[in-house]
Amino acid sequence: MKPIPDIHIGEEIKSRFDKSGLTQKEFGSRIGMPQQNVSRVFNNESIDTKRLVAVSRALNFNFFELFTNIEHREVHTEGDYSPASDSGDVSVVIGDAVLAERVRLLEQIIAEKDERIAEYKERVAELKSR
Repeated sequence: MKPIPDIHIGEEIKSRFDKSGLTQKEFGSRIGMPQQNVSRVFNNESIDTKRLVAVSRALNFNFFELFTNIEHREVHTEGDYSPASDSGDVSVVIGDAVLAERVRLLEQIIAEKDERIAEYKERVAELKSR
């Protein structure tokens, strides 16, 4: 197994932030953090996974890939597609953690809808039996 690269994630985030054109206030808002705390993100050598997902989305870059040996790619979100290869294949380019979170949320939504449908069916059966 290859060792995890020695990366100061805060410096990587700061570098991308500087290129983004965002203000600290806007960036903080996008990642759910007050403007006055944004500099802490830039100074930290590590970061919470949920926060890194938010940072990746805010700066349109998949920071998780910095810790792999895969070439770095931009993060594309909902409905944003790019060619995956010269063969013309199209795929959503996004980190596994972001995809896993989306799958979890969609499964939760489906479960809630299934529960609602069951409740409605029960209610319809009650109304028909009257």
